[in-house]
Amino acid sequence: MLLVIVGAGASYDSVPHLPPLSPAGGAQQNWTPTVQRAPGTHEEFRPPLAFQLFEDRKSFVAAMQTFPECLPIIPMLRGNVPVEQQLAAFEEQANTFPPRRRQLLAIRFYLQSVIWNCQKNWHHHHNGINNYATFLDAIERWRHASNERVCIATFNYDTMFEEAMEQVLGMTFEHFGRYVSDPRYQLIKLHGSMDWGLEINIPQSPRSWRDVIGNADVLTASTRFRKAGLNVVFEDGTVGFPAIAIPVEKKSDFMCPPEHFQIIGNLLTSVNKIITLGWRAQEQHFLKMLHSRLTGLPKDLDLMIVSGSAAGATETLANLGFAAPAPAKRSQIGNGFTGLINQLGLLELFLR
Repeated sequence: MLLVIVGAGASYDSVPHLPPLSPAGGAQQNWTPTVQRAPGTHEEFRPPLAFQLFEDRKSFVAAMQTFPECLPIIPMLRGNVPVEQQLAAFEEQANTFPPRRRQLLAIRFYLQSVIWNCQKNWHHHHNGINNYATFLDAIERWRHASNERVCIATFNYDTMFEEAMEQVLGMTFEHFGRYVSDPRYQLIKLHGSMDWGLEINIPQSPRSWRDVIGNADVLTASTRFRKAGLNVVFEDGTVGFPAIAIPVEKKSDFMCPPEHFQIIGNLLTSVNKIITLGWRAQEQHFLKMLHSRLTGLPKDLDLMIVSGSAAGATETLANLGFAAPAPAKRSQIGNGFTGLINQLGLLELFLR
């Protein structure tokens, strides 16, 4: 069985004809592209890495102004700042400082909004010609010949992988059962999704996201997941909590239906191949699952790491913590998702 683990670097480098610019601190952020170019208008809508989530992009600032409760803490999330560490500090402060709860809930709505807007406009630039579709086509050719099973675990909020699965495999995701019911592919979104929401535990759900943020002190999210539109509006017009996990340091919680979490736990013992795409392997809770005696991976698995730089690939391997004996087959791609797509023979060789 093949396990594909997807991180933000995959969507960031998702279009082969629009390779990324080099961000500040690229190697540290698990990304160092080989192409230097003048920025184009499409850069406004490139899916962001974690440290870019609060950049001074025009569309990002517009979203911040839509959810003004988050504005006081935005300066603390910009510049040479460890964003995930700072957000973790905010979550700790929210336990004793009620305004932080409203600010963090506004951040959740903000994140849903900017990812939604980025993906919609990014699609106008790639029009379905992207690395996810080509990667999935190669995986499906291998899977069809080998009759193997594929589990995709993604930490991304966007739905680019779903779009590729619809395009290449004809799969649909109109309800939560669709993510895990296909015998060929299971898609597990461990940190939630931009089109998911959680119902609120009150007799009558709010009909405005303003009411949700304004009453963050007293409202609580349920564990009932529903598909949602922009600003977490459900089909019946009520509004929920964004079902996305804030990117905090040493994340310890998942944001997915419990049955999805159980399914991936059951599948891990069958995995004999792993491909990581733009993932830094910093989610401690998930890493513990990978190494657990009950749900853990076999020691002789094959491993391919796809990263934006050689240093990033080495970092991911170190974070994974695979001890000897080493995987029977190990491959590291250090020039990003596009680098892998431009060298599909390496992927085909790995899958054999």
